[in-house]
Amino acid sequence: METNATRARAVAGSLAIHLLLAFVLYWGMLMQPEIANAPGGGAVIEATLVAAPRVAQAASNRHAERAAARPAPTPPPPPTPTPVESPPVRAPEQPMPRQMQSQTQVPKPDTVDQDEVRRTAQRAAERAQKEQDERRRQAQIDLDRKQQQLQAENRQRQAQADAMARQLAAIRVQRAQAERQAALAAERLKQDRDMRQMLARNAAPAASAAAPSPARAASAGPSQLNDGPYKQAIADTLNRNWKHDGVPERTHCEVHFTQMRGGDVLKVSFGACPFDASARASVEDALKKEPMPYAGFEKVYQREVTIDVCYPEDACK
Repeated sequence: METNATRARAVAGSLAIHLLLAFVLYWGMLMQPEIANAPGGGAVIEATLVAAPRVAQAASNRHAERAAARPAPTPPPPPTPTPVESPPVRAPEQPMPRQMQSQTQVPKPDTVDQDEVRRTAQRAAERAQKEQDERRRQAQIDLDRKQQQLQAENRQRQAQADAMARQLAAIRVQRAQAERQAALAAERLKQDRDMRQMLARNAAPAASAAAPSPARAASAGPSQLNDGPYKQAIADTLNRNWKHDGVPERTHCEVHFTQMRGGDVLKVSFGACPFDASARASVEDALKKEPMPYAGFEKVYQREVTIDVCYPEDACK
């Protein structure tokens, strides 16, 4: 886009060219009479000034106007002829005025497509926005992953704490059960000890009064043992060690067992007994778990013993 300074420079250049052309034409008109009256009558060399059509037309118009306004020049007096011929004098060649280049700068065409620039900028903005969204999404994913990891660790720690609490509770229960069993065992031992001491005190006067012979003791049958303290001590020991799981209630079973001195049971067999195999095995395990009563019952000891077992004991009597 042209500015005021550019237009001013263009107008000034054009005026300078016109003035130069007018000066050259005027100077040429002044030189024509001298050339025509030059001695020797040589040929006159004409020079034609070539200019741009518009500049030449404008210059000729201005020259015509100035010539019309100016008075006609007075012709100089004719020169005096001389006898000696002189070479023809050639008119000096005037340098052609160089056309001044226009100072107006032609705007260069815009080779860049504005639409393409806008599209490029839009693509760059969309790419930057997409990268920013991707970074935000990745940051959110990382944050969610960390939160999930923390939650998983918290759940794991809570599960471990719960498992430890359950283990402690189970240990407390087992300890309480063991303490109760130990207390029951101690109580039973105390009862057995008291029972043996009592039997020993009661058996001593009877033994001194009437000491039975070994043959008579050996001939004593099961009916005699069922009524005595010895039979009751064996029944108490059996019931203390007998696990009644799967044993039919109020059902009598005849059991024979062989023992050695000291109370260790060697062999167990069954007579009239409706128990199944698991119930019979429970009776045998109870008889062999600990020795049968012996201390204090040495005089009534029997190697072969037959007893009747029934559960529960109170309901079977």
